[in-house]
Amino acid sequence: MRVRSDYEGRWEDVQDDCMLCEMEKRTEWYLETRDWVVAEKLSSGPFIVYKKHTKSLTDDEWDRMEHIVGLVYDDFEIDVRMGMVPDHWHGHILPKGEHFDLTNE
Repeated sequence: MRVRSDYEGRWEDVQDDCMLCEMEKRTEWYLETRDWVVAEKLSSGPFIVYKKHTKSLTDDEWDRMEHIVGLVYDDFEIDVRMGMVPDHWHGHILPKGEHFDLTNE
C-alpha cells in the first residue's frame, strides 16, 4: 500500500496501474467529496467512484455512497458492474426503473 504525493483529494491505497486511481478530470465532475467522486464517464453517463482502491463497500460505505449520489440525483439506482476496472469499486448511476445495456462497462 502506498500513496504518491501527486494524488490529491485523499485518494487511498493508490495503485499506479488502476484507471480510477489515476482518474483525471477529462469529463464533468458533478460532486467531489473527501471520499467520493460523482462524474460523467468517458463513454457518457454518470458514475460514482470511491477514492479508496477496494473491490467492495461495507454497509456503512454503501449508505454514505447513496447519500452522496442523492445530493446530485433524486431518483436513482446504482448498478455495480466492474468489468473494465474490476479492482476499484465504482457504480453506474441510473434513473430508477430504467435499465441500460452496460455490457461493456
